[in-house]
Amino acid sequence: MMNTLRKMMVREGIDVFGTSDVTGYVPDQFASTPYAVTLGVRLSDAVMQDVVHGPTKIYFHHYRTANAFLDMCALKCVIYLGRHGYNAVAIPASQTTNSAATAGDFSHKTAANLSGLGFIGKSGLFVTEQYGPRVRFATVLTDHKLHGKGIQTSRCGDCTLCMRACPCGAIIGSHWTQNSARDDIVDAALCREHMKEKYAMIGRGAVCGICAAVCPYGKSRNSY
Repeated sequence: MMNTLRKMMVREGIDVFGTSDVTGYVPDQFASTPYAVTLGVRLSDAVMQDVVHGPTKIYFHHYRTANAFLDMCALKCVIYLGRHGYNAVAIPASQTTNSAATAGDFSHKTAANLSGLGFIGKSGLFVTEQYGPRVRFATVLTDHKLHGKGIQTSRCGDCTLCMRACPCGAIIGSHWTQNSARDDIVDAALCREHMKEKYAMIGRGAVCGICAAVCPYGKSRNSY
């Protein structure tokens, strides 16, 4: 069944697909759906190459369009699972629900990592095998039993390109492990405030993209 769903999502345009057991990671409201399907779509290199000193209007539009596309694919995944007798709920590609507007109901990165699709970089971004951090994600939580094999630690090595490129110093430079808190890696509040202050003319200050653009994994798209 998952193989069929994978093929269906690839036909829709999904570039990255994974499954995982997220038991113990989901909040109480999703306790009945402790398994995850991860959907990812690659961002355009032609767009990302212009994100040098900050976001462009094209990048903001591309970012939002990718999120909308992922939400539609996630809905199709929910419908597919429902028709086969399983409960499922889609976690939006980009929606903040906490009071600080820095986090959603569930972390796409957690599910993607437990799927074995990559690791969290020093930037706090999820770094995939094929496309580095140039990927947007959505997650579908379900009660269909699924498994995955997570990557345990960062593979950034001594690279500090994202840290040095960050215009507000939000990237701390620590190596991530599965036990790391986000605050150990990046100051999300500082990042958000910088975007609001400096990029309000581009998408209401909701995007930056510099750290994703400079990552060598994204530029080379070499496998690990």
